[in-house]
Amino acid sequence: MSKKLFILVGVLVIASMALAACTPETITVVETVIVEKEGETVVETVVVEVEVEAEAPVVEEAGAECCDAYRIAIFEEPVSLNYWNYLGPGSSVWTSYVVAGNAAALFTLSDQRFDFVTSLAKAIPEAVDNGDGTWSFTVEMVEGAAWSDGEAITADDVVFTQNVCKDLKLTQNWPNQCNPLGIEVITEAVDEYTVKFTYAAEPSLGTWQAGVALAPILPEHFWAEQAAGAYAFLDGVAAPEVERPEDCEAEDADADACDAWGAYDEAFTNARVTMYEADATDQPTAGGYTTDKWEAGAFVQRTANEGYYFKGAEIVEYEDGTWQLIMPDGTTYQLYGNAEGEEILRFTSGPYSPNIIFSIYGSQDAAFLALSNGEVDYVINPLGLARGLREQAERGEGIETYTNADYGMFYLAFNMTQYPQSEYEFRQAFDIVIDKEFVINSVLGGVVFPMYSTMPPGNGFWHNPDTPKPYVGLTRAERVDMAVQVLKDAGWTWTAEPYWDDDLQDVVPGEGLVMPNGEAMPEMTILGPGPAYDPIRATFNQWISEWARELGMPVQSELTGFNTILGPVFIDANYDMYILGWSLGNVAFPDYFESFWHSRNCTADTGNYNTPCLKNEAYDALVDEFMSTSDLGRAQELVNEMQVMLADLRPYITLFYKQVHDLAHSNVVFPYTENLGGIESLQGMQTDAQVMLYK
Repeated sequence: MSKKLFILVGVLVIASMALAACTPETITVVETVIVEKEGETVVETVVVEVEVEAEAPVVEEAGAECCDAYRIAIFEEPVSLNYWNYLGPGSSVWTSYVVAGNAAALFTLSDQRFDFVTSLAKAIPEAVDNGDGTWSFTVEMVEGAAWSDGEAITADDVVFTQNVCKDLKLTQNWPNQCNPLGIEVITEAVDEYTVKFTYAAEPSLGTWQAGVALAPILPEHFWAEQAAGAYAFLDGVAAPEVERPEDCEAEDADADACDAWGAYDEAFTNARVTMYEADATDQPTAGGYTTDKWEAGAFVQRTANEGYYFKGAEIVEYEDGTWQLIMPDGTTYQLYGNAEGEEILRFTSGPYSPNIIFSIYGSQDAAFLALSNGEVDYVINPLGLARGLREQAERGEGIETYTNADYGMFYLAFNMTQYPQSEYEFRQAFDIVIDKEFVINSVLGGVVFPMYSTMPPGNGFWHNPDTPKPYVGLTRAERVDMAVQVLKDAGWTWTAEPYWDDDLQDVVPGEGLVMPNGEAMPEMTILGPGPAYDPIRATFNQWISEWARELGMPVQSELTGFNTILGPVFIDANYDMYILGWSLGNVAFPDYFESFWHSRNCTADTGNYNTPCLKNEAYDALVDEFMSTSDLGRAQELVNEMQVMLADLRPYITLFYKQVHDLAHSNVVFPYTENLGGIESLQGMQTDAQVMLYK
């Protein structure tokens, strides 16, 4: 069944490489514009036809001799080259760029349409009811696919990866890959190229198509020794027979039970750390490139994998929904249609460039200057981009801009394990005083868009446009008055209340703020990236801190390096508030609603991605049903409900989303340029982009 679950909005189509030189051409432009409607800032699309003179620099036709390297600028170091770590505590967008494609997979999502399609599987299997409460999928794998060191990719690699994930209780991105919703999945190698997955409960969209089926596969022959070292920590370790204490810091805590569970948890922590910190030097890849060299602060080098299984394969998509993969030997895999109607996509997979060189720059400014000067071919930019910086870069010779709707969000998060961040009214007061429309339109010049829901509007199937926006259009005076009243009603007091002074046309800050527990509010910080890394988030951080201080809250911005934030937030769970952003991954099935906010994924408890540690039974029930349903319509209803609930609970206050502006030299030929999340979300299309030589 085809799963065309998204709608692209706000796409600016720029016909540059495809235009014949110096001939007038009419192109259709779908532009995103900001308009005011009934006091609210909204985003609309306008369709116009524009006659242009096509004077793009002349380059060799795609398929001609390629360059020595595809040169890409990034702003930050990767955290690790270890794939286990990348999907664990070392997960960062910068890491993803330099390990992209290293893992194999049985299934994947198709280009542009995000349909569920085969990768190393020969076909999509049907679920089999075994009659004993279990269900199974049997997957036949292709033969002939190999790791970059020549070792065959087999069912044993699938079983090995699944077992390490489950047995070591890997964290962050890993749980849904092998143990979705805590459902036991037994993985067996039926023979060298056949693998069987047996579920302890009926599989669903969330546990199969968006879970285990898409899971990465890593090479057993390379990682077996490191895994053996990890398993050694678990020898003789069993879960204590006593119930796990809720709080071992409490005076009446059972010391014996706490010691037993402490030893158990320590064993698993040591096992996981062994895998996360294992040396990844010379790790083989299943993708188009191996990652060979990393000079800290300077560059990362990747080298073409000439044995890449899909090199020379054609990917074809048709108007009727058909997806085809045509291998170089003519073997064809076809899904979702009869190959009727117009071809809407066709390209041949690489790798094309012998090398990929990531140059590490300290800031956006430096990276885009390098692009303008011709030092790099493309800038991977996961951040918002100021209009002035973009326009400056575009003045460089032969620079093209590709604009797409984003599939990500930027947000303020609260540590709900701490008081008063745990209090509903505290988070509500922040939401009231944060005037995101003012920051975006008056301070930032409209380079990003206000966000009110935890689903970006670019993913139209899942976005709920009816998510409440109760504070849009309020004046500064109304915001302060409302926030003060909310706090007062919850038992907060001041020696001098904050108020709006009509004569001053400004807020008179509060003094002597006391929390409902009778204690003075402690000093707090909002962690966030600094202005050199991301001026947009830094600007929001400073304004939010200032508005909190107007209420009498001792809140300060703590602007620091991106990688410096990861430890306190994702490993130690020791922070007050922070501002970061997410690239949201699976467009077809947004399982991040489970990963980010289900109570079982509380970072402080499990090391997973619920960094605020939201624990709400009603929300958990919605997520559990969402992840376990096979009814797409019901899944959509549940996501709509979850967006409304999260807007009220406010573990995150969503701040903004962006359009993606990908800037590249015109001699970089991408297989396509329209994509939800942009070219950046595809890691710059490293395997399939062709960097051509100028004539």
